[in-house]
Amino acid sequence: MERPCLSRRHALLLPASAAGLGTLAACGPGDEGFGDAQPLRADDGGVSLDDVPENESTLVNFGGEQPFVLLVRGTGEDITAYSGYCTHNGCALSQKQDELDCPCHGSKFDSSNGEVLVGPATRQLPEVSVVVEEGLVRRAG
Repeated sequence: MERPCLSRRHALLLPASAAGLGTLAACGPGDEGFGDAQPLRADDGGVSLDDVPENESTLVNFGGEQPFVLLVRGTGEDITAYSGYCTHNGCALSQKQDELDCPCHGSKFDSSNGEVLVGPATRQLPEVSVVVEEGLVRRAG
C-alpha cells in the first residue's frame, strides 16, 4: 500500500497559504472601525464649530486626499488639528475615548496632543492647518 506523501513543493506552499489566510482574516469586515464613533463628516464648507465639543477631540473626515484630521478644541474658537494617520505606516487612526489607535500595528496616540503613547510609531502626529471662519472649521490652504 502506497502512503500519501507531501512533496517538497507543497510543503513550501503551506506557510505562504497560512500567512495569506491570516492577512485576509486581519482585513475582514468591521476591522476598519473608527472606535467609539464614526468620524464627523465635513461638507464642502467645512464642519460646524458647534459639532466639535469644547475641551474634547473629534476625528473629522474632510474628504479629498488624506481626509482624516483630529480636531482638538479648547474653548471658543481655540482649535488645533493633527493628522489622522499613523506616523509609522500611514494607516487611518480610530478614536477610542482619549486615544487614537492604529489598527495596522497597534500604535496609540494621545488624542489631546498627538503624542505617541505606544509604538511602533516613534513620531507624534503632525499638525494640520485649519481655520475657523463664520462658525465653520476648514482645512487651510
